[in-house]
Amino acid sequence: MRMSDLHVDLRTPSRASRPARRAVPSDAVRPARRATHRPPSASPPDAVASASVAGWRGGHRRAAGRAAVVASVLTVGLGWLLAILVAPHVTLSPGARMVALFCHLTCLVVGFGAVLTVDWFSLRWLLRREPLGTVLTAARGAHLLIWLGLVGLLASGAALGPDTSSGLVWVKLLAVLVVGVNGLFLGRVRDRLVAVRGRLPWSVLLPGVAAATISQLAWWTATLVGFWNANS
Repeated sequence: MRMSDLHVDLRTPSRASRPARRAVPSDAVRPARRATHRPPSASPPDAVASASVAGWRGGHRRAAGRAAVVASVLTVGLGWLLAILVAPHVTLSPGARMVALFCHLTCLVVGFGAVLTVDWFSLRWLLRREPLGTVLTAARGAHLLIWLGLVGLLASGAALGPDTSSGLVWVKLLAVLVVGVNGLFLGRVRDRLVAVRGRLPWSVLLPGVAAATISQLAWWTATLVGFWNANS
């Protein structure tokens, strides 16, 4: 046997095994790698969705329907009317009247203080000192305190027996009603702010500013009239 024949026999198996290595082309794996590739500049969908409410710690709730809003307004109106009708028939001892007055002032501090806190964060947001999410978080946290203060004001005010023949008393009562109805509207404004993605349109921003202004005017009116009546 010649040496050249030996070389042919030794090289033949290695050449025959090469096609087996190439049976699975490298291009077959590339589509799977490209499918999971994301450009570095692309933003995650969650980051884009929450860009307008950065810092918001609450979830988005479905906006209340028209029937629910009407029912809420009627509930507030009926509670306000009930307090007016019950007030003339309540007679308290001096000690119980002091307790009712203390509860009235406490509810004023709780409700009005929570409103001032939310409006303060709203003002800082308008001045670009706070993100919108901070305002929404503050409004969500103060929501229960505001309504507890308002309900407490109605109940303790009725127990104090206001003089419904006085014009100033009616100004205070109407201011309290405005606070309640306007609070329901502010809840809808907050839902719309959470749902907005991107830059806030004026159709959402202006109603919020108007409702916050009305809230401040109504709360201050009720507070000042109550102070005037207590010292007259």
